[in-house]
This record gives sequence, C-alpha cells and structure tokens, in this order.
Amino acid sequence: PRSMTPHDFTMNIATNLHTISFDKIKKFLAAPLNPEQTELHIVPNTGQYSPLAYFPQATAAFFGRILNLNAGIIYYSMGFAALIFAATCIFWAIKFLPEKRALIFLLAMTPIFLTEATSTSADAVIDSVGILATAWLLSLRKKDAPISTQEIFALVILAISLGLLKQVYGTILLLYFLIPRQRFKNFGQFAGLGIFLLALDLAISANWIYFAVEAQGVALFNSFYLGDKGIDIAAQKDFLLQHPQEFLAVFFATIKNPMAWRADTFINLMGYYNLQMSETFGKIYLAAITFAALFGKLNFNTKDRLLIIFAALSTILGIFLTEYLIWTPVGAEMINGVQGRYFVPVALLIFCPLSIFSDFKYEKIFATGAGIFGAANTIWMTYSSFY
Repeated sequence: PRSMTPHDFTMNIATNLHTISFDKIKKFLAAPLNPEQTELHIVPNTGQYSPLAYFPQATAAFFGRILNLNAGIIYYSMGFAALIFAATCIFWAIKFLPEKRALIFLLAMTPIFLTEATSTSADAVIDSVGILATAWLLSLRKKDAPISTQEIFALVILAISLGLLKQVYGTILLLYFLIPRQRFKNFGQFAGLGIFLLALDLAISANWIYFAVEAQGVALFNSFYLGDKGIDIAAQKDFLLQHPQEFLAVFFATIKNPMAWRADTFINLMGYYNLQMSETFGKIYLAAITFAALFGKLNFNTKDRLLIIFAALSTILGIFLTEYLIWTPVGAEMINGVQGRYFVPVALLIFCPLSIFSDFKYEKIFATGAGIFGAANTIWMTYSSFY
C-alpha cells in the first residue's frame, strides 16, 4: 500500500468513519513499513511548521523505524510520546504555579486538550508549551533573587521555541515584563533583555516563514484549497492597510457571533476528529474552569493585571488577524477559520486575570471531580463514536 502520514491516516478514519472497513484498518496497522515504496503528498496545513512542533512524535517514529516496528505500533507510540510530553509540561506548569493548579489541571482535562495531547498533531506540543511557558513566566515574578544566567538562557530558548512553534503565541513573552525590576542590575538590563526577547521571537518567526514558504515553496494553507477563489493574501493585506477600520468592524462583528468563529470548539470539540460534545457539557465545564480561575490568588496589582489582559487581548487579536489574512475573502463581513481550540495554548493567560480569591477548602475535591467529569465524557464520546 502507498505510504500515508499518521495525520492523513487519522483524518481518513475520522472522515470516513462509517464507510471504512475496520478489517482494512487492522491490516494496515499490522503491515510492516516499506520505506522504498512511498508516494509524496502535499500537506499544506502543516507543511510550514518547524520540526520542533513534532519533536516527541518524530522521536518515537525514529526509534520505531530503527526497531523495524509495524505501522500500527509506530502510529500509537507517536501518540503516546506526545502524551508523555504533554503530561510532563502540565506537571511542571503546576510545579511552577501551584496557586493555579486547579485551573491548569482542568484546562488539561478538556476534551480538546486530551485529544490533541494524544495525537500526531503539532498542537500536542504547541498547546503544552503555551501553558508551561505562561506558568513559568508568571512564577518568575514571585522571586526576589537577582535573575540568574540560567534563567536568561531559558528565556532565550523560550523566545526561539515560540518563534518556531507558532508565531502568534509570541505574545506570551510579554509576561516577561512582570518580573520585578529589582531582580536586574538596572532598568537598562531589564528593558534591553525584554526588547531582545521580543525581537528574537519576531526574527525567528519571520525567518522560518521565509524559509518554509519562500525558499522551500510550501504554500500557506487557506480556504483557497477548499475551493474558495476569493482568497488573496496580498490583496487582503493591501485592503487592511488602506482600510484598518474595516478590519476592526469585521473583528467585532465576528466576536459577537460565537458560532461564526466556533467558540464552542475551545472545550467541546475532540481535536481533528470533529466529534462534538454536548452544549450542556460545554457550559458546565466552562463554568468549572471559570470558578477555578477565580481562586488561587496570585496577588496581582492593577499594573500586572492590565499587562496580562493586554497580552491576552493581543493574542486574541493576532489570531483573528491571521485568519483574516489567510482564510477570509477580501471585503468579507465575517472572519473565517477561527476556532476556539486556537486559544488553548494561551488559555492560562486568558483566565489568570480572573484570580481574585485565595484557595478554597475543597479545591482538590472540586478539581478532581471536574477533571474526571471532563475525561469521562471524552472517553464516552470516543467509545460511542468509534466502537
């Protein structure tokens, strides 16, 4: 049989769930790999991602190839490697920011996070790193000791990583400015390092996009591939520069219509399987996340809270702007392509400003119960849909 990427294989099953033969699936999974008999396929929606976005899965596939394992074992080992990576990131996020352990745990137990965390998708890495980066940067504001060389090195690695993973999430680096200035030798060192980190992230992002799109010829995935001939990124950019007020009008019009940008997919959607949880489940779980966000006080002053809100709003605006340029026809009245799952990497950033109360007595019981509720619904939806 022709070669098929794990993502293509998963999409094929999800799309043709009721017509595909499970005997054929089992036969495919049990077949040994034949690297000499392959076909090349264009995967425009992920072709511009850097190798870093697939590091856990690629590592599992690499060793699977060395051990000459069959397609099924390699495929599932890739998902398992992604899960181990995601669980590790969540573990350290809670270690760095124990005040928000309930919120972090509940975010990690949403159907969308669980599904992506066990997949071959780049979102497994992007979502996990986004939450970990937010927790770590917020933890740096609680220290009093002078900033160490190790911390500066880690900040540089984080800026590079965010630039390579997904450019719009570089706004997480704005949390750097929450670090107390007393930890630096002087204001110049504090401001200089912050500007350098943001510039480094932008430079890495721009250069990677140029390398992937211009130098390697990987096309940016947009609705043109789905038959929408009105997509023209260059024309949309010119229109935006000439009529910025039009973009703002379209942005607010889209925000007012949650289904236009699929706000429900922040919790209810099970990854790229496109399995939708019930609306009631989504409302209950969102209420649980919001409740958890209110507790675990981080002692923000007004300035800190405003900075976090600015970073969150910048991310939201950046996501809508990206989809406006890439997925929306010139002059359209709504922005196409925005999904709630795009906000998972910055979910902790978005919910943290709600932190106003200290811990409550039954926090662990509440978080455990709500987390099991989310996971159980995910398991039930998986079972009822596939088995």
